[in-house]
Amino acid sequence: MTTAKIGAILSEQGVLTEDQISVINSNKTDALFGQKAVDLGFISEDVLLSALSQIYQIEVVNLEFLYIQKEVLNLLPTTIAVSCQAISFFATPFLVKVAVTDPGDIISIDKIREALPNRKVLFYLAKKSEILHFLESMKNFSLEYENDPLLFLNKIIFEAVEQKSSDIHFETQEKYIRIRFRIDGVLSTKYQLECKLWEKIRTRLKLISSLDITENRRPQSGHTRIYVGGKTVDLRISTHPGIFGENMVLRIFDLSFGIKSLSELNFSYDDFCWLKNIVSAPHGIFLIVGPTGAGKTTTLYALLKEMDSSNLNIMTLEDPVEYQIEGIRQLDLQDEGILSFADGIKSILRQDPDVILIGEIRDESTAAMAIRASLTGRLVIATLHSASPYEALKRLQDLNLRLSDFLPSLLGCFSQRLVRYKNGNNYQGRFPITEYIAFTDSIKKSLLQDPEYFVLNRSFKESATIAIHEQLTDIDEIKRVLGNEHF
Repeated sequence: MTTAKIGAILSEQGVLTEDQISVINSNKTDALFGQKAVDLGFISEDVLLSALSQIYQIEVVNLEFLYIQKEVLNLLPTTIAVSCQAISFFATPFLVKVAVTDPGDIISIDKIREALPNRKVLFYLAKKSEILHFLESMKNFSLEYENDPLLFLNKIIFEAVEQKSSDIHFETQEKYIRIRFRIDGVLSTKYQLECKLWEKIRTRLKLISSLDITENRRPQSGHTRIYVGGKTVDLRISTHPGIFGENMVLRIFDLSFGIKSLSELNFSYDDFCWLKNIVSAPHGIFLIVGPTGAGKTTTLYALLKEMDSSNLNIMTLEDPVEYQIEGIRQLDLQDEGILSFADGIKSILRQDPDVILIGEIRDESTAAMAIRASLTGRLVIATLHSASPYEALKRLQDLNLRLSDFLPSLLGCFSQRLVRYKNGNNYQGRFPITEYIAFTDSIKKSLLQDPEYFVLNRSFKESATIAIHEQLTDIDEIKRVLGNEHF
């Protein structure tokens, strides 16, 4: 009955032809219909799981990057786990979640329930290849994550996500690989990995992010989306050669938290009001600047969330799209086949936008197109890699733009850094300190007469002094983030 259902579903979906179904049925192996289709190369495991999920009304779980504690995995005896092709991957005192390859195997389902008395058992579908990986470790009595490179990678990513790490650094040393997490802006060593295990981890990370596994002498960058501990996570993966081999950094975006509102970002009241006011303008350019990890993108998305997308046509151009926002049209440079941000802006302008978000102004053509868009009555919000608002003007001039060309359309420039709260003798959590300027008509006029004339609405020193006075943080933390030149 199940075989007929699977065949019918896959046939209706146009995945299998009648000839392929005949070939599968004539195959005399002991495998089930769906697995035969996978083994013959007619369908992928993902397609099979989708069909089984539809038939049995059972949820699919992705085990690829799942870190399972040994005591949870061992709840199901190895003999039963192997014979039933099942693993327990989550448990509470009253509940166990078990992944299986065939929910229609009633005998195996009953065996699993009997092996887990006094607990409710919830069954999930998983890929056979992923379950077999865990079973192989159980059979060999060697579920030591440090000895299995791919399981160890799962553990590293799981722990980084759980600890709210923003980055994972894999750093090649002469005799080992140092693994560090950046948490609240500070790097700390978590593991030392044997060099012999690094090759498989490095190759795995390259494969999932579509990087060239044969290239290790030039920097590469890519990204992928994975599921870790029930959370959707984006990984930005970059490689760089070093004297002892290739280094990697994984930037982590935990999408399960969603997009924070501006009021949730812990800005001071003055900063909050200034930001709300600056983006209320109908047209012009607003720049958010700062180094990587300063929170630019989080602030940028929060500003978009404040806008009324029911009355405005808001479009974004990103590489890649980091968070999906309901009611806003987002374009991914790579997915759309757009060659550059400048080309993307040209395309967007044909869609009658009111607000345009540009992921990053990287070059002269993008900057020129952003100015053009603002001069045609659009509000343009963009990020720029620059240390401060003053240096942002210099950066635009370095891109061969004249001050007189872009200054008339500039609304303001905002920079921030994230510093840690001081709680007794410990630091925990972060909040922004800020530096910004609104380009009023009088400031624009003065700047055109004297390019060195620059009057900030708020400086980092002022923002940090207020934070210290309110006992949110201390001078040591401020100096760690800003350096000594501000104090």
